[in-house]
Amino acid sequence: MKKFLLILVGFILALSFVSVSHAELKIGVVDLYRVLNESEEGKKAVNELQSMLESRQKTLEEKQKKIQTLREEYEKKKAILSEDARKSKEEEIERLGRELQRNAADYQVELQKKQNEITQSMLKEIRQIINEFAQKEGYNLILEKAEQLIIYTTPQVEITDKIISLFNQKTTTTKGKK
Repeated sequence: MKKFLLILVGFILALSFVSVSHAELKIGVVDLYRVLNESEEGKKAVNELQSMLESRQKTLEEKQKKIQTLREEYEKKKAILSEDARKSKEEEIERLGRELQRNAADYQVELQKKQNEITQSMLKEIRQIINEFAQKEGYNLILEKAEQLIIYTTPQVEITDKIISLFNQKTTTTKGKK
Protein backbone atom coordinates (compact mmCIF):
# COMPACT_ATOMS: atom_id res chain seq x y z
CA MET A 1 0.00 0.00 0.00
CA LYS A 2 2.84 2.40 0.84
CA LYS A 3 4.45 1.64 -2.50
CA PHE A 4 1.20 2.45 -4.32
CA LEU A 5 0.81 5.75 -2.44
CA LEU A 6 4.41 6.67 -3.16
CA ILE A 7 3.93 5.97 -6.87
CA LEU A 8 0.66 7.96 -6.90
CA VAL A 9 2.26 10.97 -5.18
CA GLY A 10 5.21 10.78 -7.59
CA PHE A 11 2.85 10.67 -10.57
CA ILE A 12 0.86 13.67 -9.31
CA LEU A 13 4.07 15.65 -8.75
CA ALA A 14 5.29 14.76 -12.22
CA LEU A 15 2.02 15.96 -13.75
CA SER A 16 2.17 19.23 -11.83
CA PHE A 17 5.72 19.88 -13.12
CA VAL A 18 4.62 19.08 -16.65
CA SER A 19 1.69 21.48 -16.45
CA VAL A 20 3.90 24.26 -15.00
CA SER A 21 6.58 23.80 -17.64
CA HIS A 22 3.92 23.40 -20.34
CA ALA A 23 2.92 27.03 -19.87
CA GLU A 24 6.42 28.05 -21.00
CA LEU A 25 6.56 25.58 -23.87
CA LYS A 26 6.20 26.98 -27.40
CA ILE A 27 5.13 24.33 -29.89
CA GLY A 28 4.70 24.52 -33.65
CA VAL A 29 3.37 22.15 -36.27
CA VAL A 30 4.52 22.12 -39.89
CA ASP A 31 3.10 20.14 -42.80
CA LEU A 32 6.17 19.20 -44.86
CA TYR A 33 3.99 17.76 -47.63
CA ARG A 34 2.35 21.17 -48.10
CA VAL A 35 5.70 22.96 -48.02
CA LEU A 36 7.05 20.63 -50.70
CA ASN A 37 4.01 21.03 -52.94
CA GLU A 38 2.97 24.64 -52.39
CA SER A 39 6.35 26.38 -52.35
CA GLU A 40 7.66 27.98 -55.53
CA GLU A 41 10.59 25.56 -55.60
CA GLY A 42 8.20 22.64 -55.15
CA LYS A 43 6.00 23.81 -58.01
CA LYS A 44 9.08 24.15 -60.25
CA ALA A 45 10.16 20.63 -59.31
CA VAL A 46 6.71 19.24 -60.12
CA ASN A 47 6.79 21.00 -63.52
CA GLU A 48 10.28 19.67 -64.22
CA LEU A 49 9.24 16.13 -63.36
CA GLN A 50 6.05 16.50 -65.40
CA SER A 51 7.94 17.65 -68.51
CA MET A 52 10.43 14.81 -68.03
CA LEU A 53 7.52 12.36 -67.78
CA GLU A 54 5.83 13.78 -70.88
CA SER A 55 9.07 13.56 -72.86
CA ARG A 56 9.58 9.93 -71.87
CA GLN A 57 5.93 9.15 -72.51
CA LYS A 58 6.19 10.61 -76.01
CA THR A 59 9.25 8.45 -76.76
CA LEU A 60 7.43 5.34 -75.53
CA GLU A 61 4.35 6.15 -77.58
CA GLU A 62 6.47 6.53 -80.73
CA LYS A 63 8.06 3.13 -80.11
CA GLN A 64 4.63 1.64 -79.44
CA LYS A 65 3.34 3.02 -82.76
CA LYS A 66 6.36 1.55 -84.57
CA ILE A 67 5.66 -1.86 -83.04
CA GLN A 68 1.97 -1.58 -83.93
CA THR A 69 2.83 -0.65 -87.53
CA LEU A 70 5.22 -3.62 -87.83
CA ARG A 71 2.56 -5.92 -86.37
CA GLU A 72 -0.06 -4.68 -88.83
CA GLU A 73 2.34 -5.09 -91.78
CA TYR A 74 3.23 -8.56 -90.56
CA GLU A 75 -0.44 -9.57 -90.33
CA LYS A 76 -1.08 -8.36 -93.89
CA LYS A 77 1.95 -10.13 -95.37
CA LYS A 78 1.99 -13.18 -93.10
CA ALA A 79 0.33 -15.44 -95.65
CA ILE A 80 2.85 -14.72 -98.39
CA LEU A 81 6.01 -14.78 -96.23
CA SER A 82 8.22 -17.81 -96.02
CA GLU A 83 8.50 -19.68 -92.72
CA ASP A 84 11.91 -18.12 -91.99
CA ALA A 85 10.74 -14.60 -92.85
CA ARG A 86 7.64 -15.08 -90.66
CA LYS A 87 9.74 -16.26 -87.74
CA SER A 88 12.18 -13.39 -88.22
CA LYS A 89 9.37 -10.79 -88.19
CA GLU A 90 7.73 -12.35 -85.12
CA GLU A 91 11.07 -12.33 -83.28
CA GLU A 92 11.69 -8.72 -84.26
CA ILE A 93 8.26 -7.67 -83.00
CA GLU A 94 8.78 -9.58 -79.73
CA ARG A 95 12.25 -8.08 -79.30
CA LEU A 96 10.91 -4.57 -79.83
CA GLY A 97 8.08 -5.26 -77.36
CA ARG A 98 10.57 -6.41 -74.69
CA GLU A 99 12.75 -3.39 -75.42
CA LEU A 100 9.72 -1.12 -74.99
CA GLN A 101 8.93 -2.71 -71.63
CA ARG A 102 12.55 -2.34 -70.48
CA ASN A 103 12.58 1.29 -71.58
CA ALA A 104 9.34 1.97 -69.71
CA ALA A 105 10.74 0.37 -66.55
CA ASP A 106 14.03 2.28 -66.93
CA TYR A 107 12.17 5.57 -67.39
CA GLN A 108 10.08 4.84 -64.31
CA VAL A 109 13.20 4.15 -62.21
CA GLU A 110 14.91 7.26 -63.60
CA LEU A 111 11.88 9.42 -62.82
CA GLN A 112 11.59 8.00 -59.30
CA LYS A 113 15.31 8.59 -58.70
CA LYS A 114 15.05 12.20 -59.90
CA GLN A 115 11.99 12.79 -57.72
CA ASN A 116 13.81 11.38 -54.66
CA GLU A 117 16.88 13.55 -55.35
CA ILE A 118 14.79 16.69 -55.64
CA THR A 119 12.71 15.85 -52.57
CA GLN A 120 15.73 15.06 -50.40
CA SER A 121 17.50 18.24 -51.48
CA MET A 122 14.43 20.34 -50.73
CA LEU A 123 13.79 18.63 -47.39
CA LYS A 124 17.35 19.37 -46.32
CA GLU A 125 16.84 23.07 -47.02
CA ILE A 126 13.38 23.09 -45.42
CA ARG A 127 14.66 21.45 -42.24
CA GLN A 128 17.43 24.03 -42.02
CA ILE A 129 14.86 26.82 -42.40
CA ILE A 130 12.67 25.23 -39.72
CA ASN A 131 15.64 24.99 -37.32
CA GLU A 132 16.59 28.63 -37.91
CA PHE A 133 12.95 29.71 -37.55
CA ALA A 134 12.52 27.73 -34.32
CA GLN A 135 15.64 29.26 -32.77
CA LYS A 136 14.76 32.79 -33.88
CA GLU A 137 11.13 32.58 -32.70
CA GLY A 138 11.87 30.70 -29.48
CA TYR A 139 10.13 27.41 -30.24
CA ASN A 140 10.86 24.51 -27.92
CA LEU A 141 9.30 21.87 -30.14
CA ILE A 142 8.22 21.68 -33.77
CA LEU A 143 6.33 18.62 -34.93
CA GLU A 144 5.76 17.37 -38.44
CA LYS A 145 2.09 17.18 -39.23
CA ALA A 146 1.33 13.64 -40.28
CA GLU A 147 -2.11 12.05 -40.51
CA GLN A 148 -1.16 9.05 -38.44
CA LEU A 149 0.46 11.06 -35.65
CA ILE A 150 -1.26 14.42 -35.25
CA ILE A 151 -5.01 14.33 -35.41
CA TYR A 152 -5.78 17.90 -34.39
CA THR A 153 -3.90 21.17 -34.04
CA THR A 154 -5.05 24.69 -33.38
CA PRO A 155 -4.28 27.35 -35.95
CA GLN A 156 -2.03 29.07 -33.39
CA VAL A 157 0.57 26.27 -33.56
CA GLU A 158 0.39 25.81 -37.35
CA ILE A 159 3.54 27.34 -38.91
CA THR A 160 3.40 25.76 -42.39
CA ASP A 161 2.53 29.02 -44.19
CA LYS A 162 5.43 30.82 -42.48
CA ILE A 163 7.85 28.06 -43.51
CA ILE A 164 6.56 28.14 -47.12
CA SER A 165 7.11 31.90 -47.17
CA LEU A 166 10.63 31.61 -45.71
CA PHE A 167 11.50 28.81 -48.14
CA ASN A 168 10.23 30.88 -51.08
CA GLN A 169 12.31 33.86 -49.89
CA LYS A 170 15.44 31.75 -49.47
CA THR A 171 15.14 30.01 -52.84
CA THR A 172 14.37 33.32 -54.59
CA THR A 173 17.42 35.04 -53.09
CA THR A 174 19.61 31.96 -53.67
CA LYS A 175 18.56 31.78 -57.34
CA GLY A 176 19.11 35.53 -57.71
CA LYS A 177 22.70 35.27 -56.45
CA LYS A 178 23.68 32.52 -58.92
